[in-house]
Amino acid sequence: MATMYDVADRAGLSVGTVSRYLNDSGYVSQSARERIGAAIAEVGYVPSSAARSLTTKRTGLIGFVVSDLLNPFSAELAHGIADRAAQRGFCVLNSVTEGQEDRVLQTVRVLREHSVDGLIITPPETPRIKRQLAALARSGLPMVLIGMQLRPRLTDRVTTATYEGARAATDHLISLGHRRIGLITGSRRAKVAMGRYRGYRDALNVAGLPLDDALVAEVALDRAGGSAALHQLLTLPKPPTAAFAVNDAAALGAIQYAASRDIRVPSDLSVVGFDDVDLAAHSVPPLTTVAQPKRQMGAVAVDLLADRIAGTGSSTPVERRLECELVVRASTAPPKSSRGGSR
Repeated sequence: MATMYDVADRAGLSVGTVSRYLNDSGYVSQSARERIGAAIAEVGYVPSSAARSLTTKRTGLIGFVVSDLLNPFSAELAHGIADRAAQRGFCVLNSVTEGQEDRVLQTVRVLREHSVDGLIITPPETPRIKRQLAALARSGLPMVLIGMQLRPRLTDRVTTATYEGARAATDHLISLGHRRIGLITGSRRAKVAMGRYRGYRDALNVAGLPLDDALVAEVALDRAGGSAALHQLLTLPKPPTAAFAVNDAAALGAIQYAASRDIRVPSDLSVVGFDDVDLAAHSVPPLTTVAQPKRQMGAVAVDLLADRIAGTGSSTPVERRLECELVVRASTAPPKSSRGGSR
């Protein structure tokens, strides 16, 4: 295996000059840089990241801790993180925890032991996890949280206007004439669904419509959960004419269930999702949804983290709040009753 000494010998330069070039730690003339670059290629030298980290105190690695990469939202977020990380000179270690508290804590500990330069985290918000993250933040480990937050604010955070997005989704259905609108959500106590539940509730309140708990289906936020939720809603004595799901996976599950029961979307039932994952535009029918800027979220998180690692970030924790946008497609229409038909 070629060494730095081999590079110096081939380039006809001192080991100190080669070391300064490799570690970017001092002046090296353009001529010397060209000779060193050519020598590296000729001898096949691969710099040791472990040795370099002893000098720079950095590994060039950042960790991304996420519950589920099968969820299209998380997958697109991960792409945004990876793309910007490469631009900023970092490699990303993705760690999937299945939302399990013990795995989150173990993953964060192991990544820390492997000397990652920083972490981007979107885990479940449990008291135990928050305590551990707060301790890490106070220890000086650069971190960016996506969605979740610590109080007091100890780390940078990236979030989106989910409350306003849910208001827009519910207002859209109300504007079409729907008066019984089902909500497909996770636990209303979970942070991931709380803002969207409040947006739904407040839109109904402003329109003078009652909040009917029977129309709120709390399920796992995946396709199976969306299917189960729509089954639950459509077996009510007075079923809804529309359903708003707090993520696209559940919305697509609802559409799939409707198709299996010969319920036409949107003729018989309107459906709105949240996230605007890639599949939303290609479902049958294409899904009306609230778009979150997923890749931008990832890029912003990396920028905040990279600046924090470099010591160029704000002296106090920063929050970046990105806007959501309602994207109207073919899964929503006025209810049959307003078109002279019957439900």
